[in-house]
Amino acid sequence: MDTPQQFKVLVADDSPLYRKLVEHALSHERYSVLFANDGRRAVDLFSEHHPPLVITDWMMPDISGIELCERVRRDFPTFYTYIIILTAMTDIDKIVSGLAAGADDYLTKPFHAEELLARVGVGRRVVDLHRQIEEQNRLLEELAVTDALTGLPNRRAVDAWVTRQLHAAARHDFPLWIAMADLDRFKSVNDGYGHDAGDTVLKKFGEILKRNTRSCNMCARIGGEEFVLILTHAEKASVLIAIDRIREALARQEFTFRSVSLRVTASFGVAGFCGGAPDFPALVKQADMALYEAKRNGRNRVEFAAP
Repeated sequence: MDTPQQFKVLVADDSPLYRKLVEHALSHERYSVLFANDGRRAVDLFSEHHPPLVITDWMMPDISGIELCERVRRDFPTFYTYIIILTAMTDIDKIVSGLAAGADDYLTKPFHAEELLARVGVGRRVVDLHRQIEEQNRLLEELAVTDALTGLPNRRAVDAWVTRQLHAAARHDFPLWIAMADLDRFKSVNDGYGHDAGDTVLKKFGEILKRNTRSCNMCARIGGEEFVLILTHAEKASVLIAIDRIREALARQEFTFRSVSLRVTASFGVAGFCGGAPDFPALVKQADMALYEAKRNGRNRVEFAAP
């Protein structure tokens, strides 16, 4: 059985006695403790290990605990750390200045081991809660740019990604291609076999797109049975080969609904860009016109927009 990951705590104190007292207080809990005997060493250890909780003495000969707080908050703004300051001072103005510098809590020396352990426990719960919130925010951000059915990026993700790519293509003079894809006669699948069958086809096409798209490119579902594939750093012949591979993979795929086997195809319209001012809406419009030509010319084919 895997053991739970130990919670890292950085202890910075120039006093061997207090380092030992802190070590003894935390020894009975699941903490991995890092020790620094001065502020500079504490900064180095923090940079290397990113401990989620720091216990620091206020007065140290090189970098004080207050300066350590300020450095952690300034240099690592995206990493949440709970900081407890140990101090022999009881002046409330001094304590307030320590909290204003970025400390979350303080404990006066000499301290009781049980109180230190309790305050570290509070810090750990705050850190765990902060991590949960960060994970939830990350999931919400991911959901906002992900198509729920296929797991592919959605239109919002495309707009953000392609804007950067178009500017890069214009600046570095490399080609970029927009391929609009539409499933042929998809309405007949929904009408004849139900929306669950239609969803199965859409998900399978999403899998085929993802499997055949390089990491430097992008594929997305932008609505209904419409998908987009964006390819960079490729010439027209290579783009045709890549899209034909996707088209043929779908055409070979056999679906069975209500004991009836059927195949589904897709048509593709492609527009390219290289040099000049990038204009994504214009590219999409050209690709859409090429897609219309592919439909008009018999479906299950790839058509390129005129240069």
